[in-house]
Amino acid sequence: MKKLTMIAVILLTTTMLFGQYKIDTSFYSEALGEEKMVDIYFPLGYDENPDLYYPVIYYLHAWYGDQNAMGTMLSWVGSLINDSIIDPVIMVGADNSPEPFEGSCYMNSIIWGNYEDYMINDLITWVETSFRAMPDRDYRGLIGNSMGGTGAFRYGILHKDKFRALASHGASGLSWDLDILEPVRQQVIIENQPGPPYFYDYDTDGSFTQAFFLFSAAFSPNLNTPQTYINPPIVEYPLDENANFIDSIVTKIQPNDLSQLIHQLSVDDSVGIFFACGTNDDFLLHPAHLVFKDTLDILGLPYEFYSHDGGHSMPGAFKQRALTFLDSLLMPPGPYTKINQKSQNKTTLQISIFPNPIPNSTTIQFELFKSEYIELSIYNHLGQKVEILFKGNQEAGKLKTLFDASGLPSGIYFCQLQVGNEIITRKIIKL
Repeated sequence: MKKLTMIAVILLTTTMLFGQYKIDTSFYSEALGEEKMVDIYFPLGYDENPDLYYPVIYYLHAWYGDQNAMGTMLSWVGSLINDSIIDPVIMVGADNSPEPFEGSCYMNSIIWGNYEDYMINDLITWVETSFRAMPDRDYRGLIGNSMGGTGAFRYGILHKDKFRALASHGASGLSWDLDILEPVRQQVIIENQPGPPYFYDYDTDGSFTQAFFLFSAAFSPNLNTPQTYINPPIVEYPLDENANFIDSIVTKIQPNDLSQLIHQLSVDDSVGIFFACGTNDDFLLHPAHLVFKDTLDILGLPYEFYSHDGGHSMPGAFKQRALTFLDSLLMPPGPYTKINQKSQNKTTLQISIFPNPIPNSTTIQFELFKSEYIELSIYNHLGQKVEILFKGNQEAGKLKTLFDASGLPSGIYFCQLQVGNEIITRKIIKL
């Protein structure tokens, strides 16, 4: 009875989109000790197919955003589902805009509370016990812009057991290398003229000065800070009165930058990575993205990087490519019993495709837990078999093969792996 009452209240705040709908609601977070606002998008057919459980994409909003920031992203989701380009999916956006800096960096902090625990533990549990969301890593993805892009990377790395893939645009905090940050420091100086000495004030200064406050609250909070030249005096700010970096504070921040955290990820973790940045990014983040790309290459981690000539906002091309990328890695909707079986019996079918979408070629990786007769084939959108990549007996182990699509036209293809009587299919987008 309690659940029926909750649903009745939720539906009072329903917004229709492409025949699908979004609800605005809230739930109680144990980690924060308060009610938090959440928007949830449901695909067409959610109410008509009570036996289907869905993958979920968690949308992490940008700095100064809130749970309503999914906005035009939902229009892209609805359109791509209607055009059968991506499978039906639930999308969830939760509020991460605490005072005093209008953002949480998707982290725990003494300044604003345990927002990472709220997102990773409370939110996911609530979504998967309140709605038909598959309770499994292979059905969870992340997407975000700016602060949300940073959060997507952070969660994909530190909570790789919970998420299959991430898509990030304009992520801040990719690198705290001082050479990379020098243009940002120069902008802080411009925002704080005249000086030196400088006084950094979150309430009156510009966005670059404010951004350092936000990161300091996440990485170097101090309610008893000795710094008398900042307002509010609740952090250890990384710049001194002469706008020089303070080594002892930067040292506290650097272990949390994504270029350091990414070392905790390995190819075997199978976390799909798609990230992008505009060459004219308003926060001067493009150079850090190029450095981060080099780091991924050195580590041998598969990824897709999309560089465009835009600014800090997500362009439509990113939204479409990101959603198709996540769709290609997340499992499609299905009955909940499949997850029960998967948790009890280790399946022989484990497959990943990187990169995806693809310009010309991609690597298909799969794992067999016993020797089997298998067939690995590629089909076009009409269901016609266009190529057999492998057919025959195969020993157990981790295997990979190259799919060369350079001779095929752009469009949607399907990679099908058949192992005995089991079949798994993954979508491939040829650009």
